[in-house]
Amino acid sequence: MADERVQRRLAAIIAADVVGYTRLMGVDEAGTLAALKAHQTALVEPLVSAHRGHIVKTMGDGFLIEFPSVVEAVECAVEIQAGMADRNRSATPERRIIFRIGINIGDVIVREGDVFGDGVNLAARLEQIAEPGGICLSDAAARQVLGKVEAKITDGGMHTLKNIAGRVQVFRVAPPGGAVPARRARRRGPFAIGASALLLVVLAATAAWLAPRWSGPPGPTPPAIHPSYPVVAVLPFANQTGDKGQDYLADGVTDELVSSIGRFHTLRVIGRSALLPYKGRSAPRDEIVGALGARYLVEGGVRRDERRVRISARLTDAGDGTVLWTDQYDGALTDLLDFQEAIAREIAGKLAVNINQVEVRRRIARPKPDPDAYELVLRARAIGLGTSQRENREVRALATRAIEKYPDYAAAHALLSEAILARVVLGWTEFADRELARGEALARRSIAIAPDEPDGYRALGRFVGLRGDYGEAISALRHAIDINPSDTAAIAVWGQVRLYSGDVDGAIGMLDRAVRFNPALDAVYLFDLSASYYLARRYADAERAVARASARYPDFIMFDVIGAAAAGQLGRKAEAARYASKIRDRMPNFDFSDLGSRYRNPAFGVHIRQGLALAGIGTARHPAPEPTR
Repeated sequence: MADERVQRRLAAIIAADVVGYTRLMGVDEAGTLAALKAHQTALVEPLVSAHRGHIVKTMGDGFLIEFPSVVEAVECAVEIQAGMADRNRSATPERRIIFRIGINIGDVIVREGDVFGDGVNLAARLEQIAEPGGICLSDAAARQVLGKVEAKITDGGMHTLKNIAGRVQVFRVAPPGGAVPARRARRRGPFAIGASALLLVVLAATAAWLAPRWSGPPGPTPPAIHPSYPVVAVLPFANQTGDKGQDYLADGVTDELVSSIGRFHTLRVIGRSALLPYKGRSAPRDEIVGALGARYLVEGGVRRDERRVRISARLTDAGDGTVLWTDQYDGALTDLLDFQEAIAREIAGKLAVNINQVEVRRRIARPKPDPDAYELVLRARAIGLGTSQRENREVRALATRAIEKYPDYAAAHALLSEAILARVVLGWTEFADRELARGEALARRSIAIAPDEPDGYRALGRFVGLRGDYGEAISALRHAIDINPSDTAAIAVWGQVRLYSGDVDGAIGMLDRAVRFNPALDAVYLFDLSASYYLARRYADAERAVARASARYPDFIMFDVIGAAAAGQLGRKAEAARYASKIRDRMPNFDFSDLGSRYRNPAFGVHIRQGLALAGIGTARHPAPEPTR
């Protein structure tokens, strides 16, 4: 039955957000919030009022504004951007707050002071393809303002936007002064404020992660691999409280999960509006699959009592109904919004890992005579960066074939880059400097091809972190995690960089989180976690980490180095001797004097060698000082 409070009207909608919001908050949280509030009070609110608009809601790093006239909306947006350009002149480049704006005119649904519908949907999607300091208009909005505003409006080309029927003609309003930063930064998913705000967040976030982005002149045609990406449908989570008034909790979890899954550029997630017909009813799987075309279904429920909330989730193969993964999470109601967002990220990360594993098995079981570039990369990822020279060589060959098949495939460049780095770090090449230069160039090429995908930034973070440029490494990894906070590999690399830089506790936190998301992480990251435990003097934890990792990667001999050192520190002579025997058999010429040389803190290497000396391997020239945390 239709809600009697629902009203419809024609409205012009502005959707706006702050470019690089997460980075700004990381630099100066209090200062960013204060500056944003000052801009809103002194500039945005007076201009909106002067143009007869009203701010429907703010969302931490953005806002939604409604106008009775699209001419008023465009003029207001132009003045906001001009005003922000003036206000930013006194700020240093790294602290400037820059908006991007999308404008549409269309039919909206009005409910309890909020607005929904296609008119809002398209504005949110246009916002996410706008340049920093720029404005994007829909075709409908542009037609009504041409000749009526002084701003220069240019053709932005045809775009395919998620859940928008057909290709959409986009127009751009030239920013004040014509200066636009060269590269956009993505924002991290904001905290949800109830079900209605969550909807807008998902609309904006889904557009950012799934829709083709404009970044200047038209680039290469998107690769033909995209249609083969698996499609995921997140069915509306069930409210298991028995109280209809708690529906917003289940809606919020659903929306956050759609947003988080949408950030994986190798997955396609179906938009929330297409799934609303399945809310509150149990439909046959065949009906859902036939209507949505999904390969995987995500279902779950939310239950709460006076103090706690429990979220359950499961992943199902839509074809045969096989349950591939299931889990549940508990949290306190005092931090509901934080818990909701964090759990959505964790579920998304685990779903992506499980889907990747199933996709590999599916494709290997039915190989093609000429596999496409995506399949080649998928198979290479299944091998990992290589625990042996043979495996590493196979990964590099598959990634190279993918690049030959599609030269502008960013993920393939990043994968080849990381495989080259593993080859250098594990001593499988005599030309380390040459290979490092080649690998870093591939990482930067990946970023140039796809500045809004995380793979290149993640690879670059590893290279520059390895050579000790921790500032650039952290910047690159912030980009990767801003784009996808559920990217377990990026989280693991950040942990690795923290270990190299000397932050042992920070490394343990990041690496442990990455392993929790994905127990099948590449061996090099599991090694870094065991080394972090050891350097934190948590020797028993280091031994347990080594045992788990060695069971998964028995050919990765470096685990035995940490195992031997930890056993030596604990005085476990039998275990130490077992590790030492394996090391001598498999690495008889290993130079232990150079062990730990990549760590910024020289005490780390000394401490590892000290543990090995206690295990009967190498020598300890002097006692190790306490490592700086």
